Amino acid sequence: MKMICMAVMLFITLLSAGAQKNIPASDIKVAMMKATRFMVEKVSNRGGYLWNYSPDFSRCWGELEAKPSMIWIEAGTPAMGNVFLNAYQLTGESYYLKAAQAAADALIWGQHSSGGWPYMLDFSGETSLKQWYSKVQKGYIHCAQEHAHYYGNCTYDDAATYDSGMFLLRMYLLTLDPKYKYPVERCLDFVLESQYPIGGWPQRYPLHYEYVKGDKEDYTSFITINDGVHTNNINFLLACYTLLGETRALEPLQRAMTCVLALQGGKPQAGWAMQHKLDLNYSPGHARDFEPAGYAATATAEMCRNLMRFYRWTGDTKYLARIPDAFEFLESIRYNDAQMKQLGKSVKPGQILCPTFVEVGTNRPLYLHNDPDHYWVDYDYHGLITHYSSTRAIDLQSLKDEYQHLLSLSKGEVTKDSPFIGQTDISGTLLSHLMRGKMQQADTQKVDSLLTILKKKDYLPGRLPSVSKENPGFSNAPLPSEVISIKEYMNGMSTFIQYLTK
Repeated sequence: MKMICMAVMLFITLLSAGAQKNIPASDIKVAMMKATRFMVEKVSNRGGYLWNYSPDFSRCWGELEAKPSMIWIEAGTPAMGNVFLNAYQLTGESYYLKAAQAAADALIWGQHSSGGWPYMLDFSGETSLKQWYSKVQKGYIHCAQEHAHYYGNCTYDDAATYDSGMFLLRMYLLTLDPKYKYPVERCLDFVLESQYPIGGWPQRYPLHYEYVKGDKEDYTSFITINDGVHTNNINFLLACYTLLGETRALEPLQRAMTCVLALQGGKPQAGWAMQHKLDLNYSPGHARDFEPAGYAATATAEMCRNLMRFYRWTGDTKYLARIPDAFEFLESIRYNDAQMKQLGKSVKPGQILCPTFVEVGTNRPLYLHNDPDHYWVDYDYHGLITHYSSTRAIDLQSLKDEYQHLLSLSKGEVTKDSPFIGQTDISGTLLSHLMRGKMQQADTQKVDSLLTILKKKDYLPGRLPSVSKENPGFSNAPLPSEVISIKEYMNGMSTFIQYLTK
């Protein structure tokens, strides 16, 4: 009998441990609105946002320390706008829609005359922005080198133009207000005009070539794969074609797809680089001082994923033909167990570890180093920089599994959801996939923790990222131990929304 009682008690304990606390939806919605009102009414600058703010608002940061008159595009204002729209579509609260409209208005104000967007905007004008760049140039020499020169043009880097265009497209589709359609059409003009005949895009446009460092040419005109530039522009063209009926996007989209084939290297280096030069062979090109010319594992994996997408869209086997060559390249540069132990690295099942860059012609790993004055690249894996990894984990098994799965399907099965030849309307799925972003995982404990913070504070606190701690001459005052963080706000809102949706 005693054993039976103990077993019953254990069973009840296990049931209690597995039970989820039921958090009222009303509590979550109150917290969401509280955090949003603070961001909109205390933090926002004319609808736009930087990344971080000191609690007393005496200092503010985008990727680097910024002026109060500035807002950030990269991972900033359009991302906040999408969070507001997610909250509006879930709750129906008009306050969220108004916040999204204010973010859209800030982006429309700052749209470049060519139709794209830069990394950041300054409501005090270009003279003020140039002064900011001059401070950065004097005091900042490290990893955010993309901000070391004022170009006065637009960037595809870090999805600045893509995120802005897609957010405004979402605003138009949600409201059908033509004031949002016009900047989307201008953005489409920009994407079409800046595309090279082969189908790729530069990192920045309109083209400038003046920022030459030593023996290195200005890399911003190179065909760019890094940070999703090529993939994002394909997605934007697809969205304009599918969701707006913009038929002028179709041929450039097809050209961008075949460009991926043209840029692939020959065996035994059948991969892709982060940048490709505009020479006869479209050879790998350098970027920042710690991004040497070389074939790149991450770019190769991304383009393999794209080629399999293109096959699903078209049913054309040319997109599958050289994927095995790319797999062979990735296998050839992978670290073995002994090498990973030397590097102090491990990977998850199905993944392989590869160098971030391998030398053109030899496949030798290139390792990244620096001192206070400069960066250099060599073959020595000791003493590596920490802000940019010299190795990358690649989920090669999932790529191989997807490839084999596609080979097992009939052409009709492959293309059944194609935006070009499929029989089903995928516009709703496409819109959700391209615009809502990745939702945070939402367990009860995490939600409860966020609610506890918001009972004590009006915002979700964060920490300054290491890159933002560099001092480009703005202030010598001590850095705050915590900041008002839009990243934490967006993650928290995403967690709440995911929880309520489930």
